Amino acid sequence: MPLTQRAGGPDLARGLALLGIAMANTVGWLHGTQWTVLLKQADATVADRIVDVIAALTVDNRGFPLFALLFGYGIGVLHRRSLARGERSRIFLGRMLRRHLVLLALGLAHGILLFSGDILASYAIIGMLCAVLVSRRNRWLLPLAVLLTVPLLAPWGWADATYGLIPADGYPDASAATYLEGLEIRAGDMLYGVGTALVMDLGLLGPMALGAIAARIHLLEQVTPNRDLLRPITAGGIAVGLAGAVPLTAVLVADPHHAWFASEVGLGILGVLHQLTGVAGALGAATGAALVADAVRGHAGESSPGPSRRNPVAVAVHAVEALGATALTAYVLQSVIFLALYPPYTLDLGARVGSAWSAVIVLAGWLVMIVLASWLRRAGRRGPLEFVLRRLAGSTSPRGPDPGSADAASVGPSIAGSAHSTPGSRT
Repeated sequence: MPLTQRAGGPDLARGLALLGIAMANTVGWLHGTQWTVLLKQADATVADRIVDVIAALTVDNRGFPLFALLFGYGIGVLHRRSLARGERSRIFLGRMLRRHLVLLALGLAHGILLFSGDILASYAIIGMLCAVLVSRRNRWLLPLAVLLTVPLLAPWGWADATYGLIPADGYPDASAATYLEGLEIRAGDMLYGVGTALVMDLGLLGPMALGAIAARIHLLEQVTPNRDLLRPITAGGIAVGLAGAVPLTAVLVADPHHAWFASEVGLGILGVLHQLTGVAGALGAATGAALVADAVRGHAGESSPGPSRRNPVAVAVHAVEALGATALTAYVLQSVIFLALYPPYTLDLGARVGSAWSAVIVLAGWLVMIVLASWLRRAGRRGPLEFVLRRLAGSTSPRGPDPGSADAASVGPSIAGSAHSTPGSRT
């Protein structure tokens, strides 16, 4: 489908989440200062801590469930299109296998060459499992997968909350003296991560399956008929996500050195709460983005191919959607920017700045990427890595007229991720 006909909600959610992902991933580059909960720096300025609090409430353990949910939603849409073309399951699964193998290769390259917190490889492995479940006729399999695998995220939350109890001051590759030394560390991390993904990262299947369920009813595409469902999900999901983040965030502010609250069990429970409520927050963010994107399009007029230049809100939303459509490219580009600025063998900002200055750098990079993504959309082009994925994996667009609905095809093949493979790189 033309880029202008993509569903706005999922792309808006991706575009906004990329800002949070970049901010959360700075923990993978800052080094030399003792970690506290959520891998933040125990010693921080007031400005740093303000940024940390915002991230803890809205980004940490909320970004990666959001992207996993959107990833699963995309798989569900592609399956709908396959069914509309009358294809058998083996055709769909063959296409998905090829697609996920290409994504796995991209993830390995990203994780080894740039950032050890890559999650694309894990998405490729767990996503293929989700595709298998989507293709089964037993409709109860996806809800069962949600119930069984969302709790598997709990160990991640436990770890995030208890890292301040051990002497740790950053990722090993973040403080590597040379690029080759960092490359060796990242290669080991990635090989281990891929080898253990089906066990260590199986929790990703929960939000992916949730997204695939949402795709069955066109939840993020057909906003008007689903509005009575979208509104309470948005309000409830965001409320639960924020409430569940408050306790661990309070520890971050009040006792970052664990002078009075050093119970591993107590901290771990707060971390699990922070992690699991992040799934609800992610769902609320996705449905909220769908409502906002639909409202902007409705205000601009259904016949308008893009936002009115006289409406700055519509222009801004459309620009963020453009970034979301190039999320794979933007995600990897973030790592290129960090690699150029943070390691000891470049500018060594990882040992010189905290969360506040990192937020300034991240925001500046995000705005630049929005400009580039908007230019690509106006030119009718996809992001470079989106092009590579489609070319190597084979376009999912059918030959000739697609019997599937336009809104089904509009979600497109975009994929993005946040970091996870190593502790604390999740968002």
